[in-house]
Parts: sequence; structure tokens; C-alpha cells
Amino acid sequence: MAEIKCTVTNCYFNKRLGCTAPTIAVEGKRSDESRSTNCDTFIEQKPGVRSSVSEPLSDTDIKCMAAKCVYNESQRCEATDIIINGKNAVVPAETCCSTFKVK
Repeated sequence: MAEIKCTVTNCYFNKRLGCTAPTIAVEGKRSDESRSTNCDTFIEQKPGVRSSVSEPLSDTDIKCMAAKCVYNESQRCEATDIIINGKNAVVPAETCCSTFKVK
């Protein structure tokens, strides 16, 4: 499993720059660059609502639809580390997988 670093600090699943989601989905079927990918799992953090998971998970499953990414292996991310960016995102389209690397 990849170690996830998430700078989308206003995401419901973000905990100390880690991810508490059991699965994340990276979208970008036709992407040629990282900024045209996105973390489809992103949910904007609402005041007073927190993930029930207290620590970032180390075994998060990463589904990857970015067909042109070198790390995509049968729609799974095979990178050892993954970085999701999108400071102050409001919707998934304002996030991106900075680990994306075109084949």
C-alpha cells in the first residue's frame, strides 16, 4: 500500500496530512498531467463534523482511473507514496493527484 500525504486539509478524511478513508478513488481517465486528475473521495469538512477514525490509515486502497499514469496497474495505484493536493478545495475537481506521471 502507498503512503498517502494529503494537503487537502479541509477534507473530511484528512487527519494530520494523512487519510482516514478506507478507499480513495483517483479520477482522470484521459489525464495527461496531474492537474487534470482528482480525488473523487474528497468531501468538504463541515464545522462540527469529524471522521470517526482518529488516525490516518496505513492500508488505504487506492483505485486509479488515470489510465495514462505509469503507476496505474489494473486500476490500482502501485506508487509507494502518493500526494493529493487541493488546498481549500470545495469539490473533488479542485483536488489532484500530484504523484501522477504520464506513461
